[in-house]
Formats: sequence, C-alpha cells, structure tokens
Amino acid sequence: MDGSLKGPEKTVSQSTPGQSTDTLEDYPLGKRRAWSTVFGSFLILICATGVLQAFGVFEEFYATTWLTRYSASDISWIGSVQVFLELVIGAVGGKLYDSGYCRSMLWGGSSLFTFSILMLSFIKPEQYYQAFLAQAIGLGTSIGFLFVPACTLVSHHFKTNKALAVGIIMAGGPLGGIIYSIMLNYLFHSKVGFGWGVRIAALFSGVCLLVGNLAISVPPPSPTPPSERKHSMKSMRDWPYLLTVVTGFVILLETYFPVYFVQLFAKMHGVSQTLTFYCLALINVANMISRVGVNYYANKFGAINLFIISCALNGGVIFGMLGAGTAPGLVLFSLFHGLFFGSTLSLYYPMIVDMAPSEADMGKVMGYAWGPGGVAALIGPPLGGALLGKDFIWWRAVVFAALCFIVAAMIQLVARQIHVRRLKTRKEDSSQNSTTATN
Repeated sequence: MDGSLKGPEKTVSQSTPGQSTDTLEDYPLGKRRAWSTVFGSFLILICATGVLQAFGVFEEFYATTWLTRYSASDISWIGSVQVFLELVIGAVGGKLYDSGYCRSMLWGGSSLFTFSILMLSFIKPEQYYQAFLAQAIGLGTSIGFLFVPACTLVSHHFKTNKALAVGIIMAGGPLGGIIYSIMLNYLFHSKVGFGWGVRIAALFSGVCLLVGNLAISVPPPSPTPPSERKHSMKSMRDWPYLLTVVTGFVILLETYFPVYFVQLFAKMHGVSQTLTFYCLALINVANMISRVGVNYYANKFGAINLFIISCALNGGVIFGMLGAGTAPGLVLFSLFHGLFFGSTLSLYYPMIVDMAPSEADMGKVMGYAWGPGGVAALIGPPLGGALLGKDFIWWRAVVFAALCFIVAAMIQLVARQIHVRRLKTRKEDSSQNSTTATN
C-alpha cells in the first residue's frame, strides 16, 4: 500500500524569541505547550471516554442487581444514548471550536460531567429514568463538549508526529476504562456499594478534569473569511471523505457491543467472578497499548492503510467472542479485541484528517465525521440487545457485530482507491504543467 496519503495540514504558526527553526517547524506554539496540551487532553479523555468504555460494568450490575425489571436491550439504551450525544454534539462542538469557544467548552463540559456523575450516585433501585437522565443525558452531553476540543487541539500544536500525539491522547480512554472498570467493579460488590462507589468515581473525575483543563494551551482562533468558508463546505462533499464517514457509521453501529456485553456474557457462561470483573480491564490494557503503538507507525505506513487492516482483523476477532465462555477464551478474546478495537478507533481521527479536503475547517471535518457515527452508536447496542432477545441467543448479535467491521473495511478500501487515483492524477497533471512551463 502507498504512503500516508496525507493532505496539506492547517496549523496556527506563531514564533517566539529564542526558539530554533527546527522547533518551530515541529511545534508552532512551542514544545512545552504542545506536550502539556497532550497531557491535559489525555487526562480529560481518561474521564470522558473512560466512563464509556467501562459501561459494561453498569450493564452487568444494572441487569443483575439494580434494574432487574428491565431487559438488556433497555439498559443498553443508557450507554448508547451516551455515545450518541457524545458524537452528535461533536458536530455542534466542531462549529463552536472553530468560532473560538474551545476553553468555554472544556470548562463547561468538565463541570457538567462532574455534576452528572455525582447525581448518578443518588439514583434508586428500579428507577430507570433516574439513571437515564444522569448517565445517558447528563454524562453524554458533557462528553460531547469535551471530546472534539480534546482531540482537535493537537492539530494546532504539532506539524510532525501528529498521529503519535493523537494516539497518546486517545490512549486516555482505555486507561480510564481500566481504572473505572476495576474501581467500580470492586466498589459495587463490596461494602461500599453503588452510591458511594459512584461518588468516589466522581471525586477522581473532578480532579483529573481540573488538572487537565489547567494543562491545556488553547491557541488563538484563526477566523475563516465567508467566501473561504463557503468553499470549505462545498469541498466536504468529496467522495473519499463521504465514504470514510459511511465507514465510521458502520463500525460505530456495533463497536460498543463487545465492550457493553462481554462481562454479562462471561458471567452467564460461568466464568469465575474475579476474571469476569477484569475482562474489561484486559480489553482496555490492549486498547491503550495499540492506540499509541499503531499511531506511531501511522506516520510511516499511513493511517488509512493500517485502519483497513485493523478493521478487518477486528471483524474476525469478534467472531471469537463465541468462544469466550471459558477462562482461556475470555482472556484471549479480551486481549485481541482490545488490540484491534483500540487501533480502529484511534486511527479513525488521523484518517479523517488525511481524507478530508485540505481547505475544510478542522472542527467541521471532525464534527461532521463523528455525527452520523453518533446515530449508529445510538441504535447499535439496543439492536445488539434485541438480537440477543430474552433467551440470550448470543451468536446472532456476535455475527452481526463482526460483519459490520468486515463491511466497513471493504467500504474504506474503495475510498482509499478513489483517493489514491485522484492523488496520482493530480501528480501527473502537475508534472505535465511543469514540463510545459519549462519548454
């Protein structure tokens, strides 16, 4: 496969006395600010996407203890609405980001997140609407305003190694998944209980979000002229970009099915409670490692190339969930799914940047790319729960989830070929024009 397939990158360039040319080429706003922003964004995603990736703990606890009158499909709506609001609000967040409201989004989202998780600790057993309001609506909305700025700010601070920086930031999610899944599983099933367990999680979240906001450096906005903005909107009706958005929709349709249901699957198949509690942590350990590692190599081999491979392999691994009803099977599935699940999601961001038209606003590019995926994430987990049914027929939901990833890899391969052909044509035209001008 060909190179990185990257288009021109937009950055805000600002020099300061005493900085070398090499430093300015790599870090337009300074090296310290760049890596401090990576650290701050990393902490924010520990909370924001960490809670999402630990939802399997809530799914299992609600289904067996707290909301026993409701089906697995009913409970999964709480997690799916969370992800829906995260991604759809990202479309609004992209516009606000481009308009210069980045700092307001970060502080506002952080405050709402801490408040919502604190309110979750006060819900009563069998009161579904209380969990839905606090966890689905409150946390989902706050995550929506945190996700886009936390992921997009890095594009202004790095010219080289951008994919590696994104990989480090995105690793915050699985690390948060490890922390929250272990912490909540232990607290929920101990003398501490649900209420105080969630309050301890709220305290941890508040500290991480406060430090993260203080560490982030927000660059001054660079307004886009109206005429250029109009051209930017038109250019986003680009086939490779649109097909990439379709790919995002298909993978997010069933991305969270294994994460939401694997703990319940293991418990229902008689796997030991200790190992069941740690299966989400195992997924997120492999997830975290893959996000950093694969994004490091994305600079060399191309984000789109590695994405297609990861997506196809993840589809194959999900079939293996059917063999996760034993201790060895659960461990192997958790590690391999975490490996390819993490790389697929982590590579989606740099791939969108590569495939989007170069003149498009970065905030809009990310917002529109994640928006349709939010709709998919809304209907995906409940659809998986409906395929399971009251009798928990696992093979139907597992096969559907696996096929989603395989189909997504095929769609993205088509998008890649169109993009490569277009780049080749432009290169040939440029060479011909250069030869004509010389003659």
